[in-house]
Amino acid sequence: MIKSMPDKIASVASYCVSGTLVCGGGVSQWMHDLDWNQVAVVSGIVIGIATFLVNVYYKNRQTKAYEAALNRGYKTTPPQED
Repeated sequence: MIKSMPDKIASVASYCVSGTLVCGGGVSQWMHDLDWNQVAVVSGIVIGIATFLVNVYYKNRQTKAYEAALNRGYKTTPPQED
């Protein structure tokens, strides 16, 4: 059983390298055909939307924390816009 282990490792490595080369070639061809201006525009839009959603999430958490502090009787100043 121990003697056959290197054969299994070699065969798994061979299949992995083969699969990587096939997939890598496909990805390389796909990336070559991309229009990078469109990638930049779409990336900018996605990052802008993600930034907006993260901002809304944290502002909501800040508001809830402020309301919870008021309900507990703490007198604090309201959250300010930067």
